[in-house]
Amino acid sequence: FRLENRLLLAFVLSIGVFIGWGYVMSVIEGPPPAQIQSEKDLAEIPPSTPGMAQQAPSSVAPGTPSEQTAPNIPAPAISQAEFPGTEATIKVSAGNVSYIITNKGAMVKNILLSQHKTAQGEPIDLVEHENGGTLPLALESSNDQVTNILQNAYYNPSTTSLELSESQPTGTLKMTLEHSSGVNVVREFTFRHNDFMIDVQTRINAPNYASQNLSYNVLFGPGMGGKTESQTNYIVFVGPTTFVNNERAETPPEDIVNEVTYSGDLAWTSFQNKYFAAALIPQEGIKAAVVKKSGENVYVGLKMESVQSSASASHRLYAGTKELQILEKSGHKLFRLMDYGWFGNKFAWLVKPMLKCLQYFHEIFNNYGWAIIFVTLVIKIIFAPLTHKSFKSMKGMQKVQPYVKVIQERNKDDRQKMNEEMLELYKKHKVNPLGGCLPMLLQIPVFIALYHALFFSIELRGAPFIGWIHDLSVQDPYYVWPVMMGATMFLQQKLNPSIGDPTQQKIMMMLPIVFTFLFMSFPAGLVLYWTVNNILTISQQAYIYKFAKD
Repeated sequence: FRLENRLLLAFVLSIGVFIGWGYVMSVIEGPPPAQIQSEKDLAEIPPSTPGMAQQAPSSVAPGTPSEQTAPNIPAPAISQAEFPGTEATIKVSAGNVSYIITNKGAMVKNILLSQHKTAQGEPIDLVEHENGGTLPLALESSNDQVTNILQNAYYNPSTTSLELSESQPTGTLKMTLEHSSGVNVVREFTFRHNDFMIDVQTRINAPNYASQNLSYNVLFGPGMGGKTESQTNYIVFVGPTTFVNNERAETPPEDIVNEVTYSGDLAWTSFQNKYFAAALIPQEGIKAAVVKKSGENVYVGLKMESVQSSASASHRLYAGTKELQILEKSGHKLFRLMDYGWFGNKFAWLVKPMLKCLQYFHEIFNNYGWAIIFVTLVIKIIFAPLTHKSFKSMKGMQKVQPYVKVIQERNKDDRQKMNEEMLELYKKHKVNPLGGCLPMLLQIPVFIALYHALFFSIELRGAPFIGWIHDLSVQDPYYVWPVMMGATMFLQQKLNPSIGDPTQQKIMMMLPIVFTFLFMSFPAGLVLYWTVNNILTISQQAYIYKFAKD
């Protein structure tokens, strides 16, 4: 095997490792140790009466004492007839996002992102509608009957619609409930134009239940809409994620027995997928986050502080895209919603500059395809001296290969003498066997960072390039770019004809074919980057091998 072929094989194996590592870790790693212990503790507690409103035994974050909840004392049955009124919806238009609020339970029926469409051309809806599930921002009590009131009674809205604009950037919707049981609720929703963040204030007073010392949750779920189907979805976690004590805690739904509680320095709890997120952000009167299951439905929520069955709390809801600039601007450490997979997170410090560089060129060309090409060109220019040194070293190694074979044949039974003569040969011809490897290895972190920047960037979703490429975030429908990538990879090998044995040569010749089939399912933007990178490398390689002196 020639050194450059060994380098190529090592590079290929490195790519295979970081592509497959996220999947392997998701299979064998399981939930974090703290969560495993919590679930074990939870499993030992007998289940309480089934129902959405039950107060489940909670598992708590490490170092946080668990709380004893008041017994769930049954209240007199309340029939649907005691909820007079009819359902009405309030539409809030806030520029790049619209909300449909229902007066039944004062919950969010739809969160529509006008700039992001489904395959059918409809706006993405971040609300997942499941049978038997509640809607986002539902209120829940430790008493089933109170929960029934909170979620099914008809609230009185302060307006029938809100239309926000640059001239009227904010608007407030107030919803009130005065129920015959004595349960009184006031909810205020504050919206802002072109902002995915809304403020929510909730005041609950239940004097007739004071002896029960009720507790309350505000929930988002079940799950979240805006899912993206992809053959490579295993790289990114999809589901409940909480940022607590300066760490991301992912809670796979299959690992939830009943309820998991996170206490401590809580920044947010959320649902997130590859491109979108919905996060509940605690403000005043919130004591913990909760991830819970009701049947097959999963919810994230915030636990309110309550005194004698009354509670007053405020929180924020971020429901929108996972664009780095927007998340950073929104604060609350929401940028940590960005998940680049197990391997990519290790290079997150490089991913951000790559994304910002991509956005910079997009502002110039107004096309992410050309932005990718120019980012690739800039990276090539930056690493040109290292690449030049690497190829020159390979060229030098190629010249001494005949002498290497003679030394190996002459000293095949004396490895120590063989190594001594090889070192003398390298010294005489001023070549370094590692000179071709090290410069290339230094570029691998940059490649990994750009790979993840392109793979996880929502900016590429729905972004066209030229011709048949209408969406750089999905695969090339005609596989033209993967074939071009394989062809340029093959041409690279032809510039470095192998002098290994026939078996080794066949293995190397198979790599472009393997990579072509592998990249057929990859986003077109990523394949575009790799193809352009190959073309630039071939140009530099041809110059060094054919024209460069010495």
